[in-house]
Amino acid sequence: MKIAYFGYDFFYSCLEHILDAGHEVLGLYTFETDNKYNFNEKVTSLAKSRGVPIKNSKVSVGDLTLLERQECELLVVAAYPYRIPIGSTVLRGVNVHPSLLPEGRGPWPLPHVILMGLQEGGVSIHKLASKFDSGAVLAQRRFSVDTANENIETLSCKLQLAAAPLLAGVLAQLDSYWLNAVTQGEGSYWPFPSDEDMMLDWNKGVMDIHRVVRAYGKMHSTAEFDGKRWNVSDASVWQEEHRYEPGYVVLRTNREALVAARDGYVCLRIFEEEV
Repeated sequence: MKIAYFGYDFFYSCLEHILDAGHEVLGLYTFETDNKYNFNEKVTSLAKSRGVPIKNSKVSVGDLTLLERQECELLVVAAYPYRIPIGSTVLRGVNVHPSLLPEGRGPWPLPHVILMGLQEGGVSIHKLASKFDSGAVLAQRRFSVDTANENIETLSCKLQLAAAPLLAGVLAQLDSYWLNAVTQGEGSYWPFPSDEDMMLDWNKGVMDIHRVVRAYGKMHSTAEFDGKRWNVSDASVWQEEHRYEPGYVVLRTNREALVAARDGYVCLRIFEEEV
């Protein structure tokens, strides 16, 4: 099958499967990343090694017109931030979305799974539509979420493990999946987090604080203490009665900071001053 692929490293395994399965990839459409929090090094390296053309800018109507001329049979979108002008083309397209649609529409559903304490997560493959994340669902794969310990890194790994096999099944019987796709219900939209959402509140309980830390992980939450603002990537917590005001720095080691919260302590393990 002739396929055009849109995405970056998050769903790298999807592009890898497409190429290993013998499909012809007409182009990789990706975007500039910071290669600190978001990466496209693996997809671009793979594309170069297989002779796949790479475009590092927003897809255009002209791009889709060219793909039509090249007899492209499917657009596969997997973590691509730009809207595909699907109304300008007769090409079929699918999107790999990291939630169980219709719940969790939006650009970054992962933190919400942890913040909401959901016991289940998953990935959906749906038809591209003019409105983000709204097309009929072809297939889904579910997995359990550890509400007490899950973090964004483990959740990301579960999603990546689930996505490629799900896509493989869809591509193997695309016409059947396409015909039997299920229209989405009302569902929900989970917005991109605000600065306030990512801020640790020392007046809350340590379990609530830890949930925020786990939800953003290396993408980092933020904290204020010592008159400064900090990016926090990892922390441990425990409940214990104490006499300190919330936000007071109780202890500084060579690498850690121990901060008092309402009902215990938060040991900041990986953090740095915000620049």
